Parts: sequence; structure tokens; C-alpha cells
Amino acid sequence: MADALRLRLGHTDAMDLTMTLLVGVPGQVAVFALVPLAYWLNASRPDGSFLRWLGFRRVKHGADPLVLGATVLAGLGFLGSALLDRSSATMAGEGYFLWLAVLLVAVVQTALSEEIFFRGFMLAWLSGKRGGALLANLTQALLCGLVRGTAHWLFVDRDVAACLAAFALGVGPALMVGWVRQRTGSLLLPWAAHGAGNLIAGVVATLTR
Repeated sequence: MADALRLRLGHTDAMDLTMTLLVGVPGQVAVFALVPLAYWLNASRPDGSFLRWLGFRRVKHGADPLVLGATVLAGLGFLGSALLDRSSATMAGEGYFLWLAVLLVAVVQTALSEEIFFRGFMLAWLSGKRGGALLANLTQALLCGLVRGTAHWLFVDRDVAACLAAFALGVGPALMVGWVRQRTGSLLLPWAAHGAGNLIAGVVATLTR
């Protein structure tokens, strides 16, 4: 009976991972890209390419020490934010399939989705408003922190100090990668920093669950 139960639980874990890979990952990216795509289409398709407009282009000033430093610090901030969100430790399963899920959820489902919306779309949209680049970056960072703090309150725990920490760990890295996005003209380094932080947190959560 115990063997049958383990087999059934293993089958459930495999199904959950399959749904995550086939539905959850592309589904979340699509949802986060929907508003940016609608805006881009309504704005007469600036830059001629949706992906290029979002920031998927060659990195400028990539060797600038300030750019590299901000990227690394942001990655550490995203790591702290992901570790604070203990929900990353709930993924079940085992073997290579589990690690593939950890990789895709960390780098694509979470990091890519957020970078597309906040640093790809929102930063570009706000930069065209009154206040310029500095206010645009500050605004998107505050909104990102608000989303993280609220999500922690709703889905993790309602400890006020933890929610404030989630807010701060949302604002700080978002501010740094926002500046990197503006400095380099590319979304690639912000995505790399965000994805790396999430991935390390995912590996730690999986190994210590």
C-alpha cells in the first residue's frame, strides 16, 4: 500500500511539473506581455519590432563598471527577495524534470515576465511622460515593490516586518535594473540579474525542502 501511495504521489508530482512547464510558464509570460503588446500595437509599432521595443537588443556600455556593479547588486537583491518568498520551496517532484522546472520557473516564468512588464513596458511608457527617466525609474521600482509586498501579504504570511522587507527587496533591485535598462538600452542584463537571483534561490529552496 505504501508503495502504491508513493507511486501515486510521484505521478501527481510529475503531472504538476508537466502542467507548470506546458501551461504555467508560457501562460504567465503571455499574460504579462499582453498589455505591452496592446500598447505597442496601438502606438503604431515603435521600433518596428515588439521584442526590440521591449529591450531585446544588443547591450550598450556592458563593460561599464557601474553597469556591472548595479547588475550584480540587483541580482543579490532578487536573490534575497526570492528567498524571503518561501513559496518557492513548495515545488514537488524529483530528478532532471524537477530541475528543468526550477530553471524555467525562476528564469522564464518569474524573471522574464516581470522584466517584460516593469522594465520593458512600464519603464518605456513612463519615460515618455512628464518627469523624465529618473521619475519613470523610481515609479516602476515603487510599483514593483508594492506588488511584491502585497503578494507576500496575500500568499506567504501577514507579518508586517516581512511584508516591508519584501517591499524593500522589490524596490531596490528594480531601481538598479531599471537604471541598467536605461543605461544599456537593453533588457538582457536586467533579465540576467533577475533570473540568476531567482535561480539560486530556487536551487537552495529545492535542496533544503
